[in-house]
Order: sequence, then structure tokens, then C-alpha cells
Amino acid sequence: MRSTPRSTLRPADVTRDEAPRRYFDGERPPPEPFAEHVLALWTFDVDIPEGESALHTMWPDGCVSLSIVANHGAPAAAYVIGPRLRALRAPMRRGLVVRGMRLWPDTAASVLGVDPVAIRDLTRPAAEVLGFGALSLARAVARAQDESELESVWEAWLAPRIAAAALPDPDVRFVVRRLIDCDGTCDIAAAADEAGISMRSLDRKFSAAVGLSPKQFARVRRVRAAIGAIATGERAVSTLARHAELAPASFTREFRSVAGLAPKALMNELDQLEHANRSGISAS
Repeated sequence: MRSTPRSTLRPADVTRDEAPRRYFDGERPPPEPFAEHVLALWTFDVDIPEGESALHTMWPDGCVSLSIVANHGAPAAAYVIGPRLRALRAPMRRGLVVRGMRLWPDTAASVLGVDPVAIRDLTRPAAEVLGFGALSLARAVARAQDESELESVWEAWLAPRIAAAALPDPDVRFVVRRLIDCDGTCDIAAAADEAGISMRSLDRKFSAAVGLSPKQFARVRRVRAAIGAIATGERAVSTLARHAELAPASFTREFRSVAGLAPKALMNELDQLEHANRSGISAS
């Protein structure tokens, strides 16, 4: 069996009509009542040639996600993915469908009842983190025949959790939004000042709610934005570095630390996939 490493990549957030848009290909916004806690729902069909395997790449985004892998209508796996500082790669085969939910970076504790610090850089079986109810959810998600039925499954599971969840801390949410909207390049101290909070308090509250420090979150968002630019055709490292407001050498080091490969290596992979008429972008 041939293997195509890192053959499924996802883009960073893009903008629409000058306003930040936080959805990837294959993602959709959650039902409106859940929008303050859930960032997106998504579906990814593994579409690779028969007889080949691939590594599906999940780029760090500063969020906690719930991912369910379905195989012909049956759950094959269900995971809670913690906030990550480095890309995660998982083997995939043709015919699998991956369905999931991506939370706002600061809502894992209130929605899932999980400490994001405790699962940072970890992937855990959903039943281990959420209890055996996660197995029932995985079965329902895997069996859903269409997007309408799938959304109903998510709504039924999320509704009592959202009803019981506290609203996000307004200071943390303000800085989270600022760092997302500026691709991690804005001054964190200035954002804290705008929020009316000291840096010391922000570091403590942000780290507890998100599982990453503000500086770590900003680094993830800078690299994420660069990956999105590369996925849409940018091939000049100097341009990527300028957008990240870093010197090219510093940008390359930061990119490699998060993505697990150099910018040029990712560019080459995407160019090879395009030459072979293979998709280089995934939704999860």
C-alpha cells in the first residue's frame, strides 16, 4: 500500500467582505443559540484513491474540538482534541467520514466540563473525557444520513450543555477575538489595556480558559494564517514573514515549531498534490 504523507491540509481562517470569517471548507456555523460557545460544525470526507493511505493534518487553532470518525454509518473512533502548539497528523483511509465540532477557544470548560490545560497537546478518547454518553453521541453522529439530520443530532446534544454553561469571560473573549482578527500580530499588552485588565490577570485568566498563554495563542494564530496563505497560493516566505511581523528567519523557526515542517516544505507538498490532481485542503 502506498502512502501519501500529509496529504490533507486545511486552510486558516479567511475573510469575506472585509470581516473576519472563521469557517474552513467543509465547516458551517453552529445554530445561532450556540454561537457564543461553539465556533463551527464540520464534515470531512476522506477522498483518496483506492489502495492508498494518507496522513490527515490537523493544524493548531487554539481550540478544543470533538472529532468523530465514521465508517459506513458506524462510529470508528471519537476523540476530544485539546488546544495544540504543534500540528497533529492521523492516518486515514478511503471511505471514512470525519464529523466534528470546534469550540470557541475559551469555552471547553463550560461546554465539555474539561480543563483545557489538562488536555493541551493531547488527544483523548471522548468516552474517557466526557463519559459513556459520548458513545451514544458518536453512534448518532455516524448514522446521520444528511446534514439536516446531523445538525439535529448536534443540537440535541448541545442544547442542555449550552443551557447550563456560563457565558465566556468578557475580558478573555475580547482578547481572543482581537488575536484571531489580527492573525496573532497585535500587541497583547495593548489588547489587555483595551479590555481594562492587567497583563498579569490576563495571563492567568486566559491560560486557564484557553489552555494556552496569550503569547502561545498568538503564535498559533500567526502560523495558522501563514498556512492559509500558502494553501491559497502564496509562495514567498518574505511576504508571509512580513504579514506575521517577523524577520524571515524568525518566522521560519516559528512556522516549523508549530507546523512541524518548514514553509518551503509545505509549499512543495501542496505543489506536488496539485500536479497530481489531488486535493491539498481539508476541513478539519
